[in-house]
Amino acid sequence: MTDAAASFPEAEETLRALLGALKTCLVWNRERAQKIVCLDLDNYRGHTRDPSEDESLAQVAFDDDVDHAEEVLEWRAVVVADVVGEAMFNYVSTHSPLDDPWIAWRTEPPEEGCASFVHSLNEEEFFSARVAYHVHSNLDLHRPSSVPTDGDIEDIPGYLETEHGWTWREWLDVLGAPVAGSHLSLARTAAKHDLSGRHARSDSEVAVKIAELADHVSAFQMPTIERLESIGTQVDALGAPDRFKAEEFLKKALGAPVYSSLSDDARTAALDAERRFRDSGTLDWNSVASEYAKAFEIQVKQRFVPRLAQYLEQRGVREFPMGECLPSHNPNRDPIKKQAIIKYGRAVPKLFLGMISIALTSDRSELYDFCQSSGLDLPFLRKCIDELSLDRNRGVHETGMLFAEVARLREVWLGIATGDGGIFGALLPKN
Repeated sequence: MTDAAASFPEAEETLRALLGALKTCLVWNRERAQKIVCLDLDNYRGHTRDPSEDESLAQVAFDDDVDHAEEVLEWRAVVVADVVGEAMFNYVSTHSPLDDPWIAWRTEPPEEGCASFVHSLNEEEFFSARVAYHVHSNLDLHRPSSVPTDGDIEDIPGYLETEHGWTWREWLDVLGAPVAGSHLSLARTAAKHDLSGRHARSDSEVAVKIAELADHVSAFQMPTIERLESIGTQVDALGAPDRFKAEEFLKKALGAPVYSSLSDDARTAALDAERRFRDSGTLDWNSVASEYAKAFEIQVKQRFVPRLAQYLEQRGVREFPMGECLPSHNPNRDPIKKQAIIKYGRAVPKLFLGMISIALTSDRSELYDFCQSSGLDLPFLRKCIDELSLDRNRGVHETGMLFAEVARLREVWLGIATGDGGIFGALLPKN
């Protein structure tokens, strides 16, 4: 805290401290998420005797753990933003009859009172304040009594109580499950608009940094596998001839039985991927790979896992896997339980391919019976999931894939050369 801040009233000092904590929570990346994963990559090795298959499975499991860690980092940011938003509301209620005077205070001459305090906030602090305002105004959260930390944020008496945790699972125990619709993207977009809408915005290095901050944080969302809101709009924007050509190609490449087996959401994602591949204006070929991978992941979650759940429930198994652990190569750590992909006879929400792949290593006879009765090649299906996951993670989290590489993946994933439906065909009975 600066020396100037020492002269602020107590409420303003608290607000500045809260904004500092929120600023820390709003910025993360994959490296940050890796600091709260449950295990290191080495701990996931040793599932199989095949070195290449084992390495692939280990990488998928580790990446899945990092994905969970990113989601928990985002959820913590939402909770902290709500705490800050409430503190801001209390501050406003004693200083102004307006619901949201912060923009006015920021633009008024900084002569005295609230305007002086708000002008003293740097761009990052004010951006954090706008995020907090939009979160608190639009979400009705039942907040936990404390928030997790690994030392990056500290207690703020009366407002923020922290609880130390080493892994994302420990953090989630403190936070509780994320609230549906609590993603930060809308709040960040609104906050960015608030800043860019000011007439007197500075061109300083800090102003540029805050603009990058908004884009930076948005870039590190959880893999967009479950975020389908924009896909329908994008596909509907296709001209009828372009959509017809894309659909006719997919029907021919996959074969009518495989294409007709796709769920509506999987088909929409596949059409969007093909649209991107055919668009000469596409700049990021990674998006083609990520959209095709998204289509497959949706198909696994909406078709394969529910069929497995129905079969297992008929056999009296309502949770799968249950009580099974990952092999641990560290004698000082307790074994980590495999996450269930089915509970109470239904697929669990927010499934990830890594969770599914690990679950399919189960030795339960019911799993093998299901695959045998369904005509599915379990080792091949697991191989498809593991190999696709590596390229999907590159597609979602990186840039720079070449057209030739994406074209090769598309050919393999759709089974263009083999005529067997590719990875999508792996989810149907073999002839």
